[in-house]
Amino acid sequence: MNHLRTPRAQALYTAMTDAHQLMNKVVGDYQGALAIMSDAHGNTDGMLALRQAGRSYAQAVSQYTNSAMAWLAFVDTELENPK
Repeated sequence: MNHLRTPRAQALYTAMTDAHQLMNKVVGDYQGALAIMSDAHGNTDGMLALRQAGRSYAQAVSQYTNSAMAWLAFVDTELENPK
């Protein structure tokens, strides 16, 4: 049986790819907020948007890191204990 085709493996892989897509989206959002900030010369609304985008980016990086580590742990376990 190919362990990488199990429901668990597919769920972990999907979680990782979803997190990667989210991270790519929030990078764009952050860059957009940064561009607005530079055009607005540091106004309060621009700072708020930049802070919110930065928090979203940090959360997405954390989500991606967690899902990637879960995927890697699964793969390592499957390679060490093939059935």
